[in-house]
Amino acid sequence: MDQKIDQQRIEIIYEMLLEMAEGNFAYRIPRTGKDDELEGLAILVNWTAEEMNGSLFHVGLTNPHLSYQYIAQSSFIVDNKFIIKDFTENVADLLGCTSHELLKLDFMELLVKESVPLLETIRPEILQNESFQTSIALELASFKKLVIPVNCTISRLYGTTEVVISFIAAIADDNMKNLMTAKKILTAEEQKTHNFLDVKSTQAVYDYILANMDSAMPTLKVLSRIFGTNEYKLKNGFKHVFKTTIQQFYNSERLKRALLLIQHTEIPLKTIAIMAGFSTYPNFSRAFKIKYGYSPSDLQRQTPKIWTPALK
Repeated sequence: MDQKIDQQRIEIIYEMLLEMAEGNFAYRIPRTGKDDELEGLAILVNWTAEEMNGSLFHVGLTNPHLSYQYIAQSSFIVDNKFIIKDFTENVADLLGCTSHELLKLDFMELLVKESVPLLETIRPEILQNESFQTSIALELASFKKLVIPVNCTISRLYGTTEVVISFIAAIADDNMKNLMTAKKILTAEEQKTHNFLDVKSTQAVYDYILANMDSAMPTLKVLSRIFGTNEYKLKNGFKHVFKTTIQQFYNSERLKRALLLIQHTEIPLKTIAIMAGFSTYPNFSRAFKIKYGYSPSDLQRQTPKIWTPALK
């Protein structure tokens, strides 16, 4: 019985990682109260989602979930004085600078002042121990003075004195970059809409939908009551901010989630249909085919490689 429950807990963690890979950092794994390795892993994944959410959503007004395209490994290579010698292509975009500005810069200058002592404490061991490797939570400061929390892996390159500093980062598309660097000039009609737009309610509805994809969508009247606004503001505000209706967004997100589950799990298709909020499999199959051009059963499925801890 315990083994079956633990397997379910692993599947929940796996589902959480799928949500994060898609750019949804609003989801959280429920705590069980147990004191074991799986509970520790769940806490770590929740913490990572929280940190990623705070790191990415600097814009403040709207959740740019749809603007993020993928998650990538970001890395610096520094010499024994921690001068930057090389880095992955996405690092410059993340920090809001050019490649020329990063080369030969002291890595310490990229850290907020609270993180500098943390790295300084392990710096001697990094330089003295050829097999050194560790993980440490640091905070980078972008060239636009935005704080970016990262969980870094630090290790020595074999046979050299150079050090690799790596972490996971999300890459935004050009639309997101434009949103972060320039203010949009509103037309008279857009300004009229913007004046009555309840941004906080709109954002809350967006996050609510992402966190409740396995439940039926409440009516517009119920949503407006939940979030303390009126139907007109909610309907028009959501469409203005996210360029789609609430119902279209809900349908699109649950089908995207279903696609990931079909591709990366062995969960039965009928169960996935229910998890995606559809009352029957035929309704799910029909909606899926309209969006993607093929039926769920046409997809080739693969067995996920899931780490299973040794159970005592």
